[in-house]
Amino acid sequence: MKARKWDRVRLVTDMPAQAATRSVIPAGTLGTVTEVYASPAEGYSVDLAIPDRESVTGYDYDCLVLRPDEFTVVMRYVEDEAAQPATA
Repeated sequence: MKARKWDRVRLVTDMPAQAATRSVIPAGTLGTVTEVYASPAEGYSVDLAIPDRESVTGYDYDCLVLRPDEFTVVMRYVEDEAAQPATA
């Protein structure tokens, strides 16, 4: 598996949005893996924080199920320790 639950990831390609507030989530958007799927194919449910100047929080949010080639891991979650930067 490429990622684990709670890892931080970055989109490597533009993705179609699921939320009605936008049509595309741009490459480079950061998110957090919330679920990992092994079957029927490797996949990851990822909550994404999309910069949005009009939002009170500065972000809009969406959740996508991604294939391993659609993101890169930028920080590994390590339980009971500080998060560790991902290594190539």
